[in-house]
Amino acid sequence: MEKACDIFLAFLQRNGIVAVVILTVLAVRFLLQRYPKKYSYWLWAIVGIRMMFDLTIVSPFSVFNLFRPFSQGAKADGGILSDINHNMVKNSPALGTQNLAAAADNNTLSSAAAQTTTTAQKVLAVLCVIWLAGTVLMLFYGTYSYIKCRKLVCTAVILKKSMPVRVRPSQSTDEREKGHRTASVWECDSIPSPFVLGTFHSRIYIPFGMEPLEQQYILAHECCHIRRYDPFWKMLAFVLLAVYWWNSLVWIAYFYMVRDMEMSCDEAVIETFGSGIKKDYSESLLEFAMERHPYSFAPIAFGEGDAGKRIKNVLNFKKPRTWVVTIVSALLVGVAVGCLTNQKPENQIASETGRKGNKTFDADRESGEQGNPTLDAESETAEADEKTVKDISAWAQAFCGRDLPTIRKMATEDARKDFENHGISVGGEFGWSSPWPWAENSFSNEAQKSPCYKIQAIDSGKQTAEILYYAVDSSPHVWVWKEIIGYAYENDVFQVTREEEISMYEYIASGFEFDAAYPEGINGTLMDYRTNGMGEILNEHVVNSGTQTDPILDPVQAARSLLNLLDNEEKVQLKVISGDPEKDNEVIVQITFAEDGTQRQVKMIRPWGEKGIWVPM
Repeated sequence: MEKACDIFLAFLQRNGIVAVVILTVLAVRFLLQRYPKKYSYWLWAIVGIRMMFDLTIVSPFSVFNLFRPFSQGAKADGGILSDINHNMVKNSPALGTQNLAAAADNNTLSSAAAQTTTTAQKVLAVLCVIWLAGTVLMLFYGTYSYIKCRKLVCTAVILKKSMPVRVRPSQSTDEREKGHRTASVWECDSIPSPFVLGTFHSRIYIPFGMEPLEQQYILAHECCHIRRYDPFWKMLAFVLLAVYWWNSLVWIAYFYMVRDMEMSCDEAVIETFGSGIKKDYSESLLEFAMERHPYSFAPIAFGEGDAGKRIKNVLNFKKPRTWVVTIVSALLVGVAVGCLTNQKPENQIASETGRKGNKTFDADRESGEQGNPTLDAESETAEADEKTVKDISAWAQAFCGRDLPTIRKMATEDARKDFENHGISVGGEFGWSSPWPWAENSFSNEAQKSPCYKIQAIDSGKQTAEILYYAVDSSPHVWVWKEIIGYAYENDVFQVTREEEISMYEYIASGFEFDAAYPEGINGTLMDYRTNGMGEILNEHVVNSGTQTDPILDPVQAARSLLNLLDNEEKVQLKVISGDPEKDNEVIVQITFAEDGTQRQVKMIRPWGEKGIWVPM
């Protein structure tokens, strides 16, 4: 069931990406409606490539840079279930304690969360079955259409055994016979219109009794299809339609792809024989369009598509000038780059913004009061800036301590509504029991009395601040959260005006998420299990249990667990690239994120001996 959920969630995420590409292509196609349809036909190749391949190239020109929600899509494979889990926990009436939950409370919450997750998995599994069943039915229908069409022409007789598919009126008989690719032509009295049948060894079927001139035009049209391998492309497009049948935009794309394919072949015939055949050719289109085809998706039929649109396109067709071809070709290249590349990682954009003037902060330095991060040495130290840092630090401390009176005092009414929308405040209470960023002096261990947050950036122009929090549960286990707030000063009083974002890096599935969660690595931060007091507790639990199968006794599994990486080996792969876990107490683990094709390396060590656990540093 879990595997079915993963497959279906990945399918939904891919549908969102494909939808954006289809809408982009439709918009560009609209701009190109006055130009030859071969350019519009080429555009659909971009959609097909995006549907088939999980592309990892990042570009500042990607259309997905306009859709920042896709930056959160990296954790969508496990994100929907995790969101259900977290929303259930946040809204549980049992919540309200102001300290970290005890183990018994955690077990109760975990049980309820597991039950909710199981229900969600069942729903997703049912949807997955419906989707797969629809795909199978579509493929069965396509196969049935092909077989029916084959039976329809079983009585056909051969007209031409070998006809070159690259035919021009100026070619001599000898030149035609030397053509590299050929197709056979068959006549049949049981078909309503000409068509091409066969993916690789294509045959052209035409009705009996066609006029020689009309036959010449239609054969040229069908030869154009074969020359461009259109039977194969149409079959591939139908298979993709069968897989993506859930997405209505894919049906629209298929319809317009077929129309553009036919119109571009019409134009090729006009280019070959000249504008003088437009009237006769249009009459042929009208004649065969009146017949209904019993074989639907299987062949490429001459009368396929909207006859009225095709006739209008034939009558209006003019060969474009060279400069038009150049401009349109450049546009197609631009669309390909925009649609076949991914958005720039959010953390890269943030770092570029920071280089342009955002002030960054170092939480490891102190300003005389414990827990107040100060401005970096290279930043300005004006009184107003120091006051902002101090006020944001006060906000972060209140957030960690779930200090409701201070939260209400420092937050505007709009910000409070944002907290409710993000699920942070429920029923008059701020926050939930666990996991939650630990507050200062929450633990007896001296290492855990350090600030539970780090101010990453303050943009005084936009009046926003980015804060990293370190959340913990009683396992114990540590996560990183990121909060982006808007703030303002009214009568020199600091107030949080909005909660722009709260990201919980619990299922890290991409390089940019990894960098956002661990911008300064692990060593020396509160994610360092050697110094945050959590490692000793985990190691003691494992040693006292006497088991040698605990995942964190293996450096790869420990890295996946303690670094909060997505537990999906297809999406996030880990392997030891340096050191021997059997002999050494220090190894290098390489992390490969399939979604954006990035790699990260982390050092895993065994601080508590050969029988102890592995932790990142």
